[in-house]
Amino acid sequence: MAMKSYTPYRPQSPVSVKNFFTFLIFASLCLGFLPDRVLAINSADHQGHTANKVFDSSEKHSPSPSHAHSGSDNKSLGVTVYKHMCVFCHGEDGNGGGKATAYLYPWPRDFRKGVFKHRSTPTGSLPLDKDIYQTIMRGVPGTSMPAWGNALTEDETWSVVQYIKTFSTRFGKELPKDPVAVTPAPPSTLERVKRGEDLYAELRCSRCHGTDLKGDGSLADQLYDIWDHRAFVYDLTNPNTFKFGFEKEDIFLTLTTGLDGSPMKAYNHLSNQERWDLTLFIKSKIQAEKLQKAGYETDLKTKVIDEEIDLDPDNPIWNDVPVHEVHMIPLSARANPVNRIKFQSVVSDEGIAFRLEWDDPLADRTASRHQDFKDAIAMEFALGDVLLHKFGHNEPFFGMGNRGKVVNIWQWRADWQTEIETKEKLEYATMGMDMDTMIFGGEVNPVDSLNPFRDVPVEELNAEGFGTLTPQPQTKQNVLGKGVWKDGKWQVVFYRALESLNKWDIKFQSKQPILIAFAVWDGAHQDRNGRKVVSMWQRFHFSQ
Repeated sequence: MAMKSYTPYRPQSPVSVKNFFTFLIFASLCLGFLPDRVLAINSADHQGHTANKVFDSSEKHSPSPSHAHSGSDNKSLGVTVYKHMCVFCHGEDGNGGGKATAYLYPWPRDFRKGVFKHRSTPTGSLPLDKDIYQTIMRGVPGTSMPAWGNALTEDETWSVVQYIKTFSTRFGKELPKDPVAVTPAPPSTLERVKRGEDLYAELRCSRCHGTDLKGDGSLADQLYDIWDHRAFVYDLTNPNTFKFGFEKEDIFLTLTTGLDGSPMKAYNHLSNQERWDLTLFIKSKIQAEKLQKAGYETDLKTKVIDEEIDLDPDNPIWNDVPVHEVHMIPLSARANPVNRIKFQSVVSDEGIAFRLEWDDPLADRTASRHQDFKDAIAMEFALGDVLLHKFGHNEPFFGMGNRGKVVNIWQWRADWQTEIETKEKLEYATMGMDMDTMIFGGEVNPVDSLNPFRDVPVEELNAEGFGTLTPQPQTKQNVLGKGVWKDGKWQVVFYRALESLNKWDIKFQSKQPILIAFAVWDGAHQDRNGRKVVSMWQRFHFSQ
């Protein structure tokens, strides 16, 4: 789909805005009246009203960019952050058409219309600065928008908020409306929950969200946003995919403001009590016990051991190794995504091993037919001495690196694991008889020849941006691995010798943290190539 050409809006200087208000106030005084709206704006400006405090939805908003935050006037900082952290998805001109967009669903927000889903302001209004700030810091669960709270400083975040606003002319012509008042949440009672359930039926919410709130209503696959992109209806019983929070106040605010640009309209025509009743009903259906907390960016560590390392995920050596949980981000929206992986690592004098575990109720072990998709997992390492969020966020992009910033990738595949195990079983059943000689007259089995890594279920690759993924030569492949599925979980162990002469391999010698990211492909969701769930960079502290 072609993107419309667009010239970014350049905001007026604060002086012209101030002169305008000065003239308006002077004219009003001469005519004997002073509009309340102008009085309120002038009063806040005159009193030196500063930034909206973070996440305080009751605070009044000052429209002047200079009042958003003390660091928000640094336009060059906002540009730098955007081009390093945001441009891959949202595009250079904020049109939502960055290089990663082809791999994402839903598409990233197009900032040019000035339409934002998450707001504390009424439907149709511009958001407050702090609404945009909150979205950047907390991310949007269930989508490809990660939380940048641990990656950006306050000054960087406020500055990028101001830069994002330059993409839409609305911010130069309109003021955000006052935020919606959220009254204290009432206690949940059976009576109020029942009234909410009746409202849910009366308003025909089930047409989109389904009778059981799992997002499978009759209209769920027929919904589009204002950009004519397919909309995805999320499972409201899953606490891991609520975009803007699943607490009572969060749900009430979403019902009141709606999600502008999406099919989810505002229900501000309902009374305050009705919206709370509907909120309490939705809240009663959320399966809070399924919440899986994990860090977007965390510190991972390895444990030094004296024992020999093997590839068995059930080896007792793992019992005493610390477990770290890493948050995963779905690039393509889906029901019941892999929300996190569990990470462990051990190192000996000779080699290093990583054990990864994630929930998967169905093992997809083969991709031999075109309609089949296999499970897989990959580890990605940033090469060279790279520090996370230092020197202007100059680390490689966590999605396959970028030009001049190469990453090393280890990928394990369930179908390769199955092929190896099947071959081993066949050799055992035939008592070591050379079946290739008997069947193919001494030639190599043509099926085996399609996979040069048939003896190892792991492939080592490199990339420096989208479309550059390249396997290393077979002679350079030096990573081993093994995966085991049981009790609804995959457990995969990667192993490599510490020393490697290949310059495109990660070197486990750095005194500073090594950057690691992860990707999981779920065959049940027809994942392949760029359709997957991924993590942001993690800091791996290597020691011997």
